[in-house]
Amino acid sequence: MDAMQTGDTELIRAINRFHVLDTIRRFEPISRAEVGERTQLSRTTVSAIITTLLDEGVIYYDEGETSGATKSMAGRGRPRVLLRMNPNAAYVVGAKLSMHQVSITVTNLRADPLACLVLPVRTWRLGAELIADLLEDGIRAAVTKAGITMAQIAGVGVGLPGFIDSVAGISHWSPILAAEPAPVPLARMLSDRLGVSAVIENDANLVTLAERWFGHGQGVDNFVVVTVEAGIGMGLFINGDLYRGHHGMGTEFGHSKIDRHGPLCRCGQHGCVEAFCADYAILREARKIVDLPPTDDEPSIEAAVCEVTRLAREGNEGLRAVFDAAGEILGLGIANLVNVIDPGKVIISGAGMRAADLLEPSVRAAVATNSLKVLAGRCEIVFHDWTDEVWARGAASLVLQGLYRLPWSRNARIEMAI
Repeated sequence: MDAMQTGDTELIRAINRFHVLDTIRRFEPISRAEVGERTQLSRTTVSAIITTLLDEGVIYYDEGETSGATKSMAGRGRPRVLLRMNPNAAYVVGAKLSMHQVSITVTNLRADPLACLVLPVRTWRLGAELIADLLEDGIRAAVTKAGITMAQIAGVGVGLPGFIDSVAGISHWSPILAAEPAPVPLARMLSDRLGVSAVIENDANLVTLAERWFGHGQGVDNFVVVTVEAGIGMGLFINGDLYRGHHGMGTEFGHSKIDRHGPLCRCGQHGCVEAFCADYAILREARKIVDLPPTDDEPSIEAAVCEVTRLAREGNEGLRAVFDAAGEILGLGIANLVNVIDPGKVIISGAGMRAADLLEPSVRAAVATNSLKVLAGRCEIVFHDWTDEVWARGAASLVLQGLYRLPWSRNARIEMAI
């Protein structure tokens, strides 16, 4: 067997293992036969994977519980026992870096949160080394709060906004690290400090994983998440897998162009979706209508946007028009996604959902008007707010996604295949 065939075989095994373990997580308690039905894998494949997972202590038989279907068979033989995940087989940490705070969550193998920690800090003022130090201290504190030790942590995942190469563990640009002169190897910096494998990811991909594991993306193999807040982000699931692009930095929906002569975006180009819809774009247009105090940092921007939202909700027609215009551009961009990708669902999330009632009508109208007729009404549009703590839980899911794919021992460190 040549190297390519070997690699393909290993990939298939990893994917099959992931689907079996994820199915047990989602539907436990569950029988072997039901795992096979839900994964559409052969009985032999399912049996081999489950045997390995049992040997590793990742799952166990709950011999004291049977499903309704198996109970009805009790008179015709021994009822089938059910499988459960061992949630304490491994622990991971997820963190989300935003401009004004760091959120950290420790979870078990089932992604149940064991401890959460929020550090209010203006991260964009710190620089890479201090951010890595802050993350180290925060992660160690959260792990202690969870009642476990760093020796029990199998991996760490961190999300942040910007152009993130998750494979290389490098931030090529982020508003949080904008002052850094060169790409920042943040994953290696964290791994060196903590002695644990670390991965970094674009934060929009984290909320996409959170939707897949806990939210509206469960059971949907093709869906899009659009995040609306300080910037505009996007995560994409295609055929059941998170899509990152050839260079690991795809799905930059916020920097797709609507009008090349449009307003200046933070990326330095003109007419991006973000330049029309992000918080700073809302404030730019709102200042033409009402007086607002200076906004030189993330908390002041947040406060100003909340004030503009309140005034619009109370009847300021000019400000309502600002949100209508932003929603129309956002909907136009989403219609382009619908036409290109044909997702089953588009989930809109992020801090911008504070104004969901002001944005939603024009978003839905623009999607309906600009989608291909053959796709009109066939893509569900969902508005769903998440807190930063849930985004951090998505970062933990990033690590778990890698753990689920690989055979491992609780006594070994895990190199995560993301």
